[in-house]
Amino acid sequence: MTHKNHETTEEYLKKARITDELCPNSIIKYRESIKRFILTVGNKSFSDLRMEDFDDFIFQAKDKGNEGNGIRSVIYAVKWIMKKLQDKKIISKKVNLEKINMPRIRKKEVAYLTKEEINKFFQVIEDELKESPILRKIRTMTLYIFLLETGARIDEALSVKINDIDFANGEIPIIGKGRKPRTLFLSRRSIYWIKAYMEKRKDDSEYLFVTRSGESRWSYNDVCRSFQRYKKLSGINKDFKIHTFRHTIIAKWSANQ
Repeated sequence: MTHKNHETTEEYLKKARITDELCPNSIIKYRESIKRFILTVGNKSFSDLRMEDFDDFIFQAKDKGNEGNGIRSVIYAVKWIMKKLQDKKIISKKVNLEKINMPRIRKKEVAYLTKEEINKFFQVIEDELKESPILRKIRTMTLYIFLLETGARIDEALSVKINDIDFANGEIPIIGKGRKPRTLFLSRRSIYWIKAYMEKRKDDSEYLFVTRSGESRWSYNDVCRSFQRYKKLSGINKDFKIHTFRHTIIAKWSANQ
């Protein structure tokens, strides 16, 4: 990517982070998507892009075996910054963002975890806690219970502040995807683990999920590393991600525990 494109991209991503227009994980994805697009179409500046550049990108991406969802994600990121620049009249509107061709999305079967698979996953953590109930393991259990029983996205969970939690009513107001306000509802199990985790902590951080030192929020990448470890140890023969927790219907499982 050209130096000017890079500076422009970072400027708008910084603004998006300050205003909470984009979450940290989205900023990483947008940055990589914009860079990938620009390099693919010949390292052009934003002002030099044409409608055909988007068609060329899609053609090359498909030729490399990329699927519709991934291609669309890249184009969404480029359209996002192009609209910012057009609205500010920094570049012309010769690229009609509304008429850019987009590949179709192939419907995928939504992955869920069964009750047995959930039990296997958590059994690994429970066994470790029995051996050594240290802070990081309690934090791990708290987060995964939280994700399963609230349906929160990982970025939403990591953004929760302690003062946001209404323990009396079991609720947490959040700003979700698309800047839409919604409420997370806490089960008794979630509240139990949150309190157990908070009692173990010695820091003064305002965030619920933090590093062991309490100096910063628990990062998405660190959570992913932890998740991959427990996924492997659980021996579950299914391809699933942290986001699969959000798609898992947990009510029946919780009611039977």
